[in-house]
Amino acid sequence: MKKLILFVILASLLGCFCCNSEKVKDSNFDIQNNIELSIESGENWQGKMRVFIFSVKKTPQLAAWIEDNEGNYVSTITVTNRSAKKSWRSAPKEGRPETLPVWNHKHQTGDIDAVSSATPKGSVEAIIDKGSLIDGNTYHVYLEINHSFDYNNYWTENNSGINGQPSLVYHARFTAGQPGSIALVPIGHGSVDGSDGNITMGLEGFTTALSIVKGVYIRF
Repeated sequence: MKKLILFVILASLLGCFCCNSEKVKDSNFDIQNNIELSIESGENWQGKMRVFIFSVKKTPQLAAWIEDNEGNYVSTITVTNRSAKKSWRSAPKEGRPETLPVWNHKHQTGDIDAVSSATPKGSVEAIIDKGSLIDGNTYHVYLEINHSFDYNNYWTENNSGINGQPSLVYHARFTAGQPGSIALVPIGHGSVDGSDGNITMGLEGFTTALSIVKGVYIRF
């Protein structure tokens, strides 16, 4: 009788172990099937700005989002808190619409709380919610990134306001459900004054802004 009871207990424990093992496998399987956006920080990720006689380090504002093949907004992947909540320091009454103008004119207010985060000091990894995508459909992923006071000989205080070099826009096209790794490439910039959400194609006049990021990839 004692042997029978011991056998039942051992069998139950073995069954629980097998169930837990299956759960771990399933969990790992789900993680591996996620879509990930990877933003690698570049040489000029941490910029500098002059405040009176002091030199202060600054990190970029950024937002990444997905559109369908017709250009309709699908969802935001990640966005920095200041841009999401418009919590600017020493900003004019209208805020900073020129910071991320393309994303500002695209996104929907209700879907950004879960993906907004503090301005990162280095590279960014963000998981894309597959629930908003349909396997086999074509989508477009965008990254808009910007440093304030990022002046050069082309984008000066006289023609570019607070930004200097305007927001830089990266882009890639992908098909949901197809495995692989796709690099986003810079294609143009946002409005200098933030008055519209158009992308001006071309990279004329850009210097340090092109090395804010080292590389941007979407991985399946």
